[in-house]
Amino acid sequence: MPARARAQDAPSPLPTALVADPAPPPAGVTAAVVQSPDAPKGGGFVRFFKDVGGDYKHFFSKETAWWYAGGLGAAGLVHIADEEIAENLADPPAATTTALEGGDKYGNLSLQIPLAVGWWVTGHAMGSARGASAGRDLLRAQINATTWSYVIKYAVDRTRPNGDPRSFPSGHATAVFATAMVLQQHYGWKVGVPFFGAATYTAISRLTVNKHWASDVTMGAFVGMASARTVTLHLRNQKFAMGPFAAHGGGGVSFVKVQ
Repeated sequence: MPARARAQDAPSPLPTALVADPAPPPAGVTAAVVQSPDAPKGGGFVRFFKDVGGDYKHFFSKETAWWYAGGLGAAGLVHIADEEIAENLADPPAATTTALEGGDKYGNLSLQIPLAVGWWVTGHAMGSARGASAGRDLLRAQINATTWSYVIKYAVDRTRPNGDPRSFPSGHATAVFATAMVLQQHYGWKVGVPFFGAATYTAISRLTVNKHWASDVTMGAFVGMASARTVTLHLRNQKFAMGPFAAHGGGGVSFVKVQ
């Protein structure tokens, strides 16, 4: 009888899986740990560089074609007013110039690359699969966006308003809009909105210092967003498996991401 009582008191087996940042299981319940599908498989830098190579292949897709078509169309329309916008912003008030100085620093790769790496490392250190995946995608997006930005820059070789070469598209706009789109894809608009605001701030700052035409920053924004959408394809291609589980005193239904 004592042995039978102990057997009845034991919790039922719980087939479950941990997804990114899960809540701890109830007391007395043991959960089986399964690696999040967002975490890189194969480990380390080898897998990372394979994914970067795959990003170049996936960049030429139906989805990115729409983003590029939209970017070219929008840049073409803005191009009509390039001269007028440049003239209106040629001599902004000193207060405006001072207020927008941060855009040059925020949009520079010397900040965007450490931001991506820091997000990845911090997420990994905190045991957050979603944080590590977001940081990893941020870095991939910067590599992808910078590559295509410079390919287009050298191919078009447009003269900047200040007379310098390689104006189209804006590299700063490309970088910051890539960051904003990656974070929006991972965390939704609650995180995406402030980062898109920072991206817009950076884009405007490139006009007030006479570094770019308005159509440059417009196209740069679309290149950045297209790159971000490319590296986050795995988020939109995820599927879910559903299954019941039993626990002591009850049960429920679990949803697990699968690839």
